Order: sequence, then structure tokens, then C-alpha cells
Amino acid sequence: MLGRRWRDIFCSVHTISFEEVEGERKDDWYTYFWEAADQRSCSGMLLDCISSALLRRRNRCVSTTSMLPVPLRSFHFTFDSCSGWDKVAVDQWLFDVLCRSGNKELHLDLRFHIGPICKRRKDEDNDGKEQKDNEGWGYVLPTALFSCTAIRTLCLSHCKLNVPDTVDLPFLEALRLTGIRGDDSGYMIQRLVWSCSRLVDLTLEGNSRLKRLTVLDKRLRRFALQCCHNIAKVIIDASELRSLEYSGSVPEESLLSLSGSPGLASCTIRFCRVRPNNESELVGFRRFLEKVSDSKHVHLHHGGLDSRFFAVFPSFSSLKRLELQGPIQSSDSVNANGIRRILEHTPNLEVLSLYMDTNPQKQKAEPITYRWRLEELDDDDEEEEEYERSIVLDNLLVPDESGLSMPCLRHSVKEINMVNYHCDVQHRALAKACCSTTRLFSRGCVSCSGRGNSRCRLSSRTRSRAG
Repeated sequence: MLGRRWRDIFCSVHTISFEEVEGERKDDWYTYFWEAADQRSCSGMLLDCISSALLRRRNRCVSTTSMLPVPLRSFHFTFDSCSGWDKVAVDQWLFDVLCRSGNKELHLDLRFHIGPICKRRKDEDNDGKEQKDNEGWGYVLPTALFSCTAIRTLCLSHCKLNVPDTVDLPFLEALRLTGIRGDDSGYMIQRLVWSCSRLVDLTLEGNSRLKRLTVLDKRLRRFALQCCHNIAKVIIDASELRSLEYSGSVPEESLLSLSGSPGLASCTIRFCRVRPNNESELVGFRRFLEKVSDSKHVHLHHGGLDSRFFAVFPSFSSLKRLELQGPIQSSDSVNANGIRRILEHTPNLEVLSLYMDTNPQKQKAEPITYRWRLEELDDDDEEEEEYERSIVLDNLLVPDESGLSMPCLRHSVKEINMVNYHCDVQHRALAKACCSTTRLFSRGCVSCSGRGNSRCRLSSRTRSRAG
């Protein structure tokens, strides 16, 4: 707890940010029931901190003839779960921040709930839950927010939009809308997007009421569509689009329309739920990847995809950097049916990064014996040391020669990174397949999970001494 002599510090900072922790009040039955008549907020500490910070700035401004030395540039708060009892306090905060913003730039991040964006990853039948979330209580934003010309960044989470007929956000460049509530939330989202003339960064997350989105009068540079499962059509002007992020079900062919796309610099893809026996999803998977096949950087979450999806993987001839994230299920997926098939379609790949998520059903690693020269990462001094571990080479499942014939590894790959490396049978086989065939390999990094979470850097000499 800071002493009173620090109370003026809020007058000299340009950012006010306070957050609660997810599930912080899930067991607070006392406030909700025994003190319900007083309508006392469960977020008392959050409310007191933000109100005190803004009140101090207001008093300082009133007591002096000049403006505050440091105008407020960023205002951010996060409720674990905002209730109707918090409405009065939030109204006062926004009124104070918006009225005193002036012509200076302002960045707002208003989060009224903490929770998972997508419930489909945990529950197959959640349409009813999503509908209840939209019909439930939600804080209604004041109309004055949509006429504040100082706003440059606007991030809204789990609230209700109250978009007026006239929106004046001429300098808004980045907009993120997460879990917007209300039966008309889809219409409100489209109206707000249309009203932002300088919008270049748009993120939509978990908006189940959004059915269709059209952005043709703006040239977005970044677009993220995450877990908006009921959307049927997205049409955007992609002439200047550089980054695309998609998370959700395997889309239909007609979902995404990129008008005038010259090729993406970065693309991130994650599928929430995949039905392996659905042939239409195999077709949709390939055609979706074909739309982003000109990307130079791809981050693919391959967890949940079986070998049939990799069999229809299209060619990425322009790809320079590839990040694959997901568990390594078996040595067969490493050799023939998984990552090998992807690498066969990336002939000009230069940087390969593997994020090996933990698989709970992964078999226990056998003891093994080998000797590897490592360069330990040290902030003060980098020194090489001999590192030995006991392993049984007979149990090492190494892919056959056909599994090592990947052109990109032999001709173009210069850097290989492995994160959450467990040193078990599957990960050793994958490391063997990647490192033993690279001819231009110059550096790499291995982050081991488990004992000590050690990290090491690999060089060309490391590969030559690997055994």
C-alpha cells in the first residue's frame, strides 16, 4: 500500500490501468446475498482505486489554473464480472475521461468480464449458452463515447453498444470488439465499423450475433476474426491487408472474400473444432488455405487435425517463416502423415518454429544416451559446456530416408526453433528429421519443458556433433 505522499503520482502519469483476476469473486456469496440490500459492489477495491486516481487528477486540475502536466493517454480496466451495481461508478469514470480528453490522443480498453472467448473448445453444445450470454445484463456504453474525436484505439469487451445515428470517431485506427451483448449486437457492430473512416486494425472475437460483415470503403492492414461462429459472410478490401488471423470452425468456401489481396505478410490460423469424418470440411480446409497461400509468414495450430487434412495441404511457394503449434501425437505423424507433408509444400522456407504443446496422453520417455554440445544462454557470459544425458539409442524412433526427403530442409531452411521440447521418442524423432538433413542450417533454439525449463541455442557446429 502506497503512502499518502504518493497520492499526486496519478497526476504525472499518462496511463491508468487496473485489473481484476479471473474467478476472483466466484466464492463471494456474502456480498451477493447477505449484503444484497445495500447493493454493495463485489469489485470494491477496483472501484476505489480507479475513482481515487481520477478524483485526484480532477482536484489537481481544479486547484491550478494550468492544465495537467501529463494528459491522460490510456485508460484501461478489467472486471472479473461487472454487475449492475457497478454502473454508476463506470458512468462517472467515462464521463471524466471523455470530457477531459481534449484534442489529445486517447486509448480506451474497457473489459467488463473475464472468461474464455470460445466455449466450443470445452462444450460441443453451447448455442444455448451463447444465446443466454447475449440476453443477459450488460453495461450499456454512453453515446458520448462515440463522439470523442480523441480516441485512437477502442477495445470493448462484454458490453452493449449504443451506437447513435451520428458517430464522430475520425481518428480511430484500431477497434477490438469481444463478446458484444444484445440482440442487435451484430447490427451495431456493422454500423460502428462503417462509421470509422480511418480504421486500419479490426479485431472481432466471440460475437455470436454477427452474421455478415462488409468492409469495402476502408483499407484494413490487420484483420482478426476469432470464434464468431455464426458469421456467414465476410467481405473486405484486402488491397493493403498485411496480417490476417482466423480462429473458429473450418470455414465454408464462401465465408471469406479478400478483394484485391496482393499477398499477406502474416497469417495465423486456428480451428476450434474439427470433424475428421466430414468431407466438406476437408474441401473447406484446402480452399481456405489456398486463399492465403501467398503469405510469407504462417502460424498454424495443427492440434485436432488428422493426416487427411495434411494430405490436401496446398503449396505455399512464397512462405519464408512457418510456425506450427500443437502436440506431436506419434512418430508416424512426424514421419509420414503430419509435419512432413506440410514441409513438402514449402519449398522456400527459411525459418521453422515448432511449438510442441503438451499432450496428456503422451507416453513416458525412455532413458537414452547421447552427447550434445550446447551453447547455454547467459545474459552475462556465453560459454560452451559438454552436456550428457542417458538414453537408449535402440528405442529412438528415427524416420526412414523417405521421411527426410524434404526439399526445404535440404536447400533453404536456415533456422529451426523448438519450444516445449520433452526429449521423448516423438520429439527426438522430429529433431532428428529436421536437423540432420539441413545443409544451410546456421542457428536454432530449443526450449525444454520439465526439469528447470532449460533453454539452449544451437549452431551449425551443434548439428555436426549431434549424435
